[in-house]
This record gives sequence, C-alpha cells and structure tokens, in this order.
Amino acid sequence: MTARVKPVPEDFHTITPHLVVRGVARAIDFYCRAFGAHELLRNPAPDGQSIMHAELLLGDSRFFVNDEFPGHGVLSPLGLKGSPVTLHLYVEGVDSFFQRAVEAGALVVMPVENCFWGDRYGILRDPFGHVWSIGSRIEDLSPDELHERAKAYSKTHDWGDKPDRDPLEQERKKR
Repeated sequence: MTARVKPVPEDFHTITPHLVVRGVARAIDFYCRAFGAHELLRNPAPDGQSIMHAELLLGDSRFFVNDEFPGHGVLSPLGLKGSPVTLHLYVEGVDSFFQRAVEAGALVVMPVENCFWGDRYGILRDPFGHVWSIGSRIEDLSPDELHERAKAYSKTHDWGDKPDRDPLEQERKKR
C-alpha cells in the first residue's frame, strides 16, 4: 500500500504566485541576484530552449515562473503591455534590499519612504514587467489609527491617474 498523498504539498503556503515571464532564464537569474531567491527546479519545454516550469524559493515562500507561450495564450506583462498585479515582499531591511534590486536592473516606480500605514515602503518594476512592492514594518497601527491616517493623507495627496510619473509609460513614450 502506498502512502496517502497530501493535497497541499509540504513547504507550500496557501497562495503560490505563478509568474509568466518573457525570457524566464534571465528572470530566474535576476530574481536570484536582486531578491536573493534560490532556484529549486527547472523543467524545459519540448523545444529545449523555453522553460515550461521553474520553482524558486524567496525567504520562506515558493513561487513559480515559466516562459511566455503566446501561441497558447500564455502572455507575460510585456506581452500584455502591463500588469494589474503587484507582488509584495516584507523584508528585514527594505533600503538595502530595494537598492540591491535596483542595482540588478529593477526600475524604481516609487522610492522607499516612510508611509502613513506604518511601513517603510517602495515599489519596483522588474525588467520583465512584474511590479514588486517592498516593505519593512516600522510601526504597528490599530485599524482606527490606520483609517485616520488614510483620511489625513487623502486630504493632502491627489489620488488621480498620473501616467507621466510611471517609468514604464515614460519608456513607452521614448519608443
């Protein structure tokens, strides 16, 4: 008799991001250099060049990456001309982590700053179009404190669309 298979594999959390990337081999290298990820496995596609599945470990969380396959409707943010998804990482030292990612090729969308919700926080876009927010908690707030700070922030900051501030949009205009 064989052992019962666990429906949720060991070492996985409830949610596991699965990123589609144009040029995933380069992306794996970037995620290892920029974020300190570790490659756990790589499964090449039948063409011998593309990667149909790779698994990376970042801190205590796994995530999957695979190449873009447009013929099968599998498109990356570059193929879609953007992504509505932001992946958030809580880290011990946001400033050094953020700087390492920038030095590895990430584009600064929002520089690291102390934010009203109690995080030191910044936003990056990786060279493959995925958006990453990076933060370190600097202050614990109650829901009421957070609500009051959000209201105060909203009175002094415009929440309107600012495409002129988006580095990706600036790059598109240059082309």
